Amino acid sequence: MNISIFLIGFVFFLVGVSVWLLPTFKLGIYLLEWDFLSLKFNFYFNSVLFSFILLLVTFSVLIFSTYYLNSELNFNYYYFVLLIFVGSMFSLNFSNSIFTMLLSWDLLGISSFFLVLFYNNWDSCSGAMNTALTNRLGDYFMFVFFGLSVFSGYYFLSFSMFSSYMSLLLLLTAFTKSAQFPFSSWLPKAMSAPTPVSSLVHSSTLVTAGLILLMNFNNLVLQKSFISFVLIIGLFTMFFSSLASLVEEDLKKVVALSTLSQMGFSMVTLGLGLSFISFIHLVSHALFKSCLFMQVGYIIHCSFGQQDGRNYSNNGNLPNFIQLQMLVTLFCLCGLIFSSGAVSKDFILELFFSNNYMLFFSLMFFVSVFLTFGYSFRLWKSFFLSFNKVMNHYSSTVFMNFLSLALVIFSIGFLWWLNFNLLNVPSLFLYVDFFGPLVFLFMMIFLSFMVLKMLFKELTYKFLVDYLAKNSIYKMKNLKFMDLFLNNINSKGYTLFLSAGIFKNYYMKSLNFNSVVILIFIFFMIC
Repeated sequence: MNISIFLIGFVFFLVGVSVWLLPTFKLGIYLLEWDFLSLKFNFYFNSVLFSFILLLVTFSVLIFSTYYLNSELNFNYYYFVLLIFVGSMFSLNFSNSIFTMLLSWDLLGISSFFLVLFYNNWDSCSGAMNTALTNRLGDYFMFVFFGLSVFSGYYFLSFSMFSSYMSLLLLLTAFTKSAQFPFSSWLPKAMSAPTPVSSLVHSSTLVTAGLILLMNFNNLVLQKSFISFVLIIGLFTMFFSSLASLVEEDLKKVVALSTLSQMGFSMVTLGLGLSFISFIHLVSHALFKSCLFMQVGYIIHCSFGQQDGRNYSNNGNLPNFIQLQMLVTLFCLCGLIFSSGAVSKDFILELFFSNNYMLFFSLMFFVSVFLTFGYSFRLWKSFFLSFNKVMNHYSSTVFMNFLSLALVIFSIGFLWWLNFNLLNVPSLFLYVDFFGPLVFLFMMIFLSFMVLKMLFKELTYKFLVDYLAKNSIYKMKNLKFMDLFLNNINSKGYTLFLSAGIFKNYYMKSLNFNSVVILIFIFFMIC
């Protein structure tokens, strides 16, 4: 008994020490090293944390796939390709050599092509080819980057001679994979894949691969000349994707464009030189965006595959738990207080506006962040605040209510704790002290707006329906009223002509003309 108690205490001690030393923990595994061909893997805090989040998201998506793709003929093929994709993402996350990085990068592109092609119709074929060709361009940039690295090592040339060109190639590789400004078209087109694929591939894996690559090479990329370039590209991506999401009707593409906006936000953070904070925001975004994709997919599934936001209505009979989870994930996306996006977004905004950037870029950044609220409200309005169509919905399982609950809890609790302990932000009470008055002010403005809107709506309805329509019909039917109305018009017309005559007479007298002379003049004009 004493030995078992000792062993349990020893295990707890080891776990506590490992958690305490986790931020400084680094483990390298070298399996093979032969010239260019080498298998090297690094396990350190960033990669372990991202792999843990990726494992959680993958587990939720695999369970969601069994519900969403029920009775699909090619389900085993889908599972196989999805597991290859996840394995290649884990390999890219831990890889520390050229060979493993190129292999996992190519596997990511090929498996994403087959996943987007799953439904095998015209739209999915177009999206898959767009995705594959754009990512293939990034593969070319990456191959040339590693080729120049090896070339500079073989022929005793200076590495600094190639570093500027190589850094540019590495940036272009990351821009293609993370769908930044010149190469942004493939991400909305890839929404023709099944929603579980979008939940995994386009929230926490494929689009984050470019950012993870830049973070692994941050000592090479984060130079003064390249940082400003990364910052401007991230700003343009944020701005244009936020504008596009305000006018897009396909709600899956709205979520994809919001992902693109958040990727631009992380790229801006990387352009500020804040590599670790960008990584924290990336992890928090992976949690709540995969959760949001699952909930949107569930609503699409319950609406018989309807994706057009104009055709949704009466979604209020869906489970309240789903609606609440979607509201929480949208709060996380907007970065409201007590959510995972609050601390990292606040930190990034503070550090951005404390620098002296051009007014144009600062205004663009501010508008892009503000538009996050715009497309989040548009998503909520399209789903739950439209009642113009009559359409039946079905909800086939209770399990979906609790599937994304783990992701919601981690979005709020775990990332808040992580930001709180790693970024050294002010204490919780300071946040409450700062945000509390703003929250109350916002609530006052919001309630006043809603009350005025309801009042004006009610008054407009009363005026148009009760007063204007009824009175106009009643008075049209009443002959006495019509007679009085015509007499009134006659009287007003006579008064108008009389006043006009008096005015003209007064005007002519002011010019010293006599009334008799004017009458004679008019008489001769008529004759």
